[in-house]
Amino acid sequence: MFISLSILEYEKDLSRSLKNLEKSEAFLNIIKLAQSGRIHDVHIDVMRKPLVSRNKFSIDLIRKLYEELHDKIALTIHLMVRNPLEIMKEINSFIHKKDRFKTAIIIQVESFSSEHDAIEALKTLKKLGYRVGICLNLPTAEERLTDKIVKTADIVLLMTVPMGAGKQKYCEEATERIKRFSQRFPNKLIKVDGGIDPETIIRVWEAGARAAVVGSYITASEDPTESLIKLEDSLKRKVKN
Repeated sequence: MFISLSILEYEKDLSRSLKNLEKSEAFLNIIKLAQSGRIHDVHIDVMRKPLVSRNKFSIDLIRKLYEELHDKIALTIHLMVRNPLEIMKEINSFIHKKDRFKTAIIIQVESFSSEHDAIEALKTLKKLGYRVGICLNLPTAEERLTDKIVKTADIVLLMTVPMGAGKQKYCEEATERIKRFSQRFPNKLIKVDGGIDPETIIRVWEAGARAAVVGSYITASEDPTESLIKLEDSLKRKVKN
C-alpha cells in the first residue's frame, strides 16, 4: 500500500512561515517523514471556492514547497478547484519539465460539466508530462466517473469523506464504492482519501485500494513518525495473516 502524506493540517503553519519555511515545525516534520522512506509522496490539497468552502495553499506556497521538496520526494497536487487548467497555468510555470513525470496532478470530476471536458483536461495534463488522476467526491454519484474518463486517467482517487476538511471520520458507505471501482477497473491504481487510520486502512485494502492519502492521523499526532509506523505495521500484520 502506497502512503501519501496529506499536509492539509500543516497549511496554516506553512503559510505563516512562507519566507522561512525551514524554520517551520510543520516543514521539519514533512522532511523527517520524507526521509523515513515510509511515504510515497507528499499530497497537497489545493482548495478554492466555490468548489469547496475555503481556500487553501496559495500559489506562492505551492511554489515554495516544490522548490524545497521536488528533489527529496514525489509530489501529488490535488486540485479541488472549479477551473483546474487555469490554475495549472500558474503551477506549470515553475515545475520543471524534468520533474513532471514524478509529479501527479489530480482533478475533480465535479469540476466539469461533461465527460468530454474531463477527458480533454486529463489529456492536456498528460501532454504536459504529468501523471494524472481523477477524483470522485463521496457525495457524488458514481455514474459521473465514466469508463472513458477512468481509462484516460492513471489514478482513480475516491474520497472516503466529503472533500474540503481534514480530521473527518471515515464514512462506511465508501467501502462498497471502493470494492465496485476496484472490480470495474482492476488495472487502475485505486487510491482513497479521508479518515485513514490503523483500522480503516485495513478496510480499504480489503476493498481493493492500493494507495491511501493519510493526513491528520499522522500530522496531528505528537509523534508523526511513530504514528506512521503504527499505520504501516497494522497493514503489514493484516496482509501477513
